[in-house]
Amino acid sequence: MATYIEQCKELSLNARVSIALKIFESYCQENSLSHSMITEFDSYLWKWLLIDGPDQFEPWESSRPFLVSFGIGDESNSELDNLLSQANISEHTFREIVSGIVEMLWGSFWGACEDELSLNSLDKVVLHSCVKALPNLTPFKFSKFSENSGWGFKLTPDDVTYWRKCINYV
Repeated sequence: MATYIEQCKELSLNARVSIALKIFESYCQENSLSHSMITEFDSYLWKWLLIDGPDQFEPWESSRPFLVSFGIGDESNSELDNLLSQANISEHTFREIVSGIVEMLWGSFWGACEDELSLNSLDKVVLHSCVKALPNLTPFKFSKFSENSGWGFKLTPDDVTYWRKCINYV
């Protein structure tokens, strides 16, 4: 696992978030977690990769779904409690995964890209998810932390679709 995170050092913050979302997707599949709040969280965060400027950012950020707020530290709700209970997943474990993904972005929105914070957050997602296989890093390697103040190469809708749908695991 340490080697995997080490290989992510050169990747942009957007690539790291995408990898974390792929891990979250695998985690939900492996644990039979299927719910509209998970779908909404996933879709919302993938949209981030195409936000271009404050006129798009403010409406996107203000429409954040419940799981983003949960990841920032808000209390759980009965719907989430029931979902996790049925899947025999502790709230702590689920919160660690969700907050790891959320912290990667929210920790960098109002300042410089947080290299160490985002790597530590990705490490937390990997550690707590315990997924059977991690995403192959090759599709993400063209987006470097050294570009665009840490955010990486400007992504096109085709890039995001490719990242979202790639299923190569190591």
